[in-house]
Amino acid sequence: MLKDEFNKEDTLKKELDQFQVIIPEQKLRQKQTSWQRFIHYLASPAKDPLEKATVTLTGLNLTRMVPLALGVGVSIIQLWIHI
Repeated sequence: MLKDEFNKEDTLKKELDQFQVIIPEQKLRQKQTSWQRFIHYLASPAKDPLEKATVTLTGLNLTRMVPLALGVGVSIIQLWIHI
């Protein structure tokens, strides 16, 4: 279905015909050893747990203000206990 739609548009067909894709004949993915899987696991990027909080301006302000507020709160509690 999708190929037919590309063939109907002449300008699009000309643009797509400019590109040539070479597909290798060998297997793209060979069976990995357990060591290779372990190394791949270690090398894979980690997800940022605070990404949702730091994307928005409000979240970014909260990630800056919460540690400051906690520090001030702990300081006040320590001063209150020693008095």
